[in-house]
Amino acid sequence: MSEITERLTKGEENDYHPVNQYIDEQSRLRRARSFWIRAKSWALILIAIGFLMVLLAWAYSLLHKHYILKRVGAAQEKVIQEQVNSAIGAGEFSKSAESLSKLKNSGIPALKENEKLKSENKDLNKQLTDLSAQINSQEFLQEDLMKQMKETFGDKIDNLESEKLKNLKEIEKLKEDLESQPDSSELIKKIDELEKQGKGLGNLRYFTDRGVKNNNYNLTVKTRFHFEDVRKKPNKIECYIKFNVEDLSDLELQTKNQNFSLSQTYLDKGFNKSDLTKIKQEYCSWDYFN
Repeated sequence: MSEITERLTKGEENDYHPVNQYIDEQSRLRRARSFWIRAKSWALILIAIGFLMVLLAWAYSLLHKHYILKRVGAAQEKVIQEQVNSAIGAGEFSKSAESLSKLKNSGIPALKENEKLKSENKDLNKQLTDLSAQINSQEFLQEDLMKQMKETFGDKIDNLESEKLKNLKEIEKLKEDLESQPDSSELIKKIDELEKQGKGLGNLRYFTDRGVKNNNYNLTVKTRFHFEDVRKKPNKIECYIKFNVEDLSDLELQTKNQNFSLSQTYLDKGFNKSDLTKIKQEYCSWDYFN
């Protein structure tokens, strides 16, 4: 009896610490997993909202342009109708077969011209829509490329612009101006020139610019960087001058050690090669990535 009592008195103690530790670890893992699932869900929701906002903005732009086109067409038809009514009211036409024929012959070309304008406006609207899509795509691409460049070259990348993206935005601006000035040969010429330039531009060409005054002209000196790999230094650097006037085209200064030619057009405006060579040496960013 005393032996049984002694056993009961001593008892046995079990160690549940490893079990409790395992349960705690599993609980932490579940909480961490739950947190990341919620974080991913919120991220997907935010991305979806962003895409929705882009689509809404694009839809609004299309709708706005549609109503502008509709109003322009209605205004043109109203003007034609008023001119015809005015001609009839002023007695310029009688109801004879000959006069009605004249009215028909004078009215039909105007109506055909109106239809032609509508067709051109519709085509221009489609071009602007396509341009907007190209710009959005290029902006997305350049954002990723700039991040890669910044990892290698740091904050100096903030001063660079993509030539491709700049070209597309300039074309878009001119075509928007063309909507209100459809007969402007100057705008059409500029658009053609920019579109030709754009065909030769890749995604890895960037530029930076500096202003300088010479011969009473405010010049913009642009340095162009050609990359094969945005994580490495440019494989080619060129420079050119933008004169910011209609009758003087950009002057290519070539690479740092190349010579450039100056045509009579620039000489007639008072520019000389000595001054422009000095500008090339001092204002082109040859050592930007050194």
